[in-house]
Amino acid sequence: MKLLIADDESLIREAIVARLKKGNYEFEEIYQAGDGLEAWSAAKKHRPEIIITDVRMDGMSGLGLVQSCQAAGIPCSIIVISGYAEFEYVQNAMYHGACCYLLKPITQEKLFDALDKAIQKYTDMTRLSEVEEQNTLLRINQLLQKARSNPLNEQEYDSLLSLLGADRDWQFITGAAHVSRYDQNRYFSMENVYSALDASLAPRLSMTFRLLPGNSAQDRILLFAGSRLDTLEKELNQVLESQVTKLNVLGAVITLGLSFPAPAVGPELFEQSEKALNQRFHSGNGKVYYAVNSSPDTTQLPGDLDWKSLENDLRCKSPEYTARKICSLIDSLYPLVHNSEYLIQYIYEMLIRLNYSPSKKNWDRFTDGKFWASYENKDEILSLIKEEISFTCLNRPAEMNKSVTEQAKSFLREHYREQLSMEMLAAHYHLNPRYFSTAFKKKEGVSPIDYLTGVRMEAAKDTLKNTDIPASEVASLVGYEDPRYFYKVFKKYAGMTPTEFRSRQPRSLP
Repeated sequence: MKLLIADDESLIREAIVARLKKGNYEFEEIYQAGDGLEAWSAAKKHRPEIIITDVRMDGMSGLGLVQSCQAAGIPCSIIVISGYAEFEYVQNAMYHGACCYLLKPITQEKLFDALDKAIQKYTDMTRLSEVEEQNTLLRINQLLQKARSNPLNEQEYDSLLSLLGADRDWQFITGAAHVSRYDQNRYFSMENVYSALDASLAPRLSMTFRLLPGNSAQDRILLFAGSRLDTLEKELNQVLESQVTKLNVLGAVITLGLSFPAPAVGPELFEQSEKALNQRFHSGNGKVYYAVNSSPDTTQLPGDLDWKSLENDLRCKSPEYTARKICSLIDSLYPLVHNSEYLIQYIYEMLIRLNYSPSKKNWDRFTDGKFWASYENKDEILSLIKEEISFTCLNRPAEMNKSVTEQAKSFLREHYREQLSMEMLAAHYHLNPRYFSTAFKKKEGVSPIDYLTGVRMEAAKDTLKNTDIPASEVASLVGYEDPRYFYKVFKKYAGMTPTEFRSRQPRSLP
């Protein structure tokens, strides 16, 4: 703890210091001020936890010091020194947050009693402040997690501004932080590393700052807010780069990605900061990366590669050749590989069209942000992708040599009783619905949904022919929730109603 003693009489200040030694009070630092303005300057600079101040001082009174500390949000316990004639000042000081007062002359016993009360009050105040801060951070985090994927409504946004102490004309920058490694002898845990980052940034920034949980234990969200934040970017960047470098030197390799300043917190800010952070896969960890307007377009495939000819060529090649070719392709297209869902998705679909059967579960992870966040460099990532490509090409079971159309037909015959749609069918094979429908119809002459209808109708005919189950129940048995719709489809398919069909069938019921 730090202590500030403010009194225009040096003898009183020195007497208090001397008595503190007798009481075994161990203050980290003891500052002295001879007038009110000097005391206020020391309070702002050193932020002492305990202040002992005279009521009457030149420049600023003790009451003014109490009010100024309260207005500036300086958390401290203040002991006021006064004479009997100044009791009205003391009442005002107590009203504005002073914890206790000492009447002159000050005895050692009264001084120690006042200090004990002030220290206890500061301890209680800090504990309460920490609880309030945790509750505030929890609510801010809940709102930011929603804002990552969807814009906040008016009420939610007002709540976020209130929690941040922000106005509507403020600007915001989001940051994405990732710790690659840390010296466990120094930091003990990942949480300890982020605590060090938080403690190093907060006092150096002239803006609102929050450090919040990210997608994984290794990641955090940084939020910067302030009026005209765009004019403070240079200052922010200098502070961040300085502290990241310092942490790296101390054994904690941490990387940051920052968004552009914006007038509101929304999904685009998080996308920008996460995309900036992903530059670490190309340029290394332990740096600060910034959002850029002219980043490579990874939403499309390279135009100088004839993908159709490649696919036709691979159709005639062995699994070994296909694996080598696609792995070589992945190598040549990096860094487009990282976080390029379009490229990963295209290769997945191409393998299906080439009559391979990639595991949807395994390939889904390559388009999951958590997967990318778990690895530190391109070699690790590429090796896993190439391993999956080779496994897909070289280890497919014999029964999986069927085309995706044949697999879909088997799936429909097995699951026709369930509620299915084109989107669900395509998603099952991780394919675009339009491509899936076109490929199926080209091979079978009917769309997947028409094929499903045929399977259901044949199952309905068989049930009607061999059981006494009412037609309304047959509808649900073959995948139709609405019996009337089932009757309509059946009549169109069979040329008669279910009842008419049943009445015309020779039956051999037990």
